[in-house]
Amino acid sequence: MSGNQTELLREISTKLDALLALMRIAFRDSIEAAKERSLARSEIKKAIYELCDGKNTVDDIAEELKKEPAYIRVYLGTLEEEGLIVKKDNKYEAVV
Repeated sequence: MSGNQTELLREISTKLDALLALMRIAFRDSIEAAKERSLARSEIKKAIYELCDGKNTVDDIAEELKKEPAYIRVYLGTLEEEGLIVKKDNKYEAVV
């Protein structure tokens, strides 16, 4: 990939991050309500969510919780589908 393409991708990523921040503000109440409903049902799901700080990979979360990575992936997939987390560079970050 050329330097121009890399720079363009970096610029797009920055703009998407800014858009995500605006969406977090605009839909904060809805996201909080969904988060409370979702996490109230499962302690393991809540623990996984709390480790989604933008620094942890599946393996990091699995190691921290002493579970298999495949088990963690199932919950991460559910949290992603619910819009509570996003995956960026193999690391997971909570939306709110």
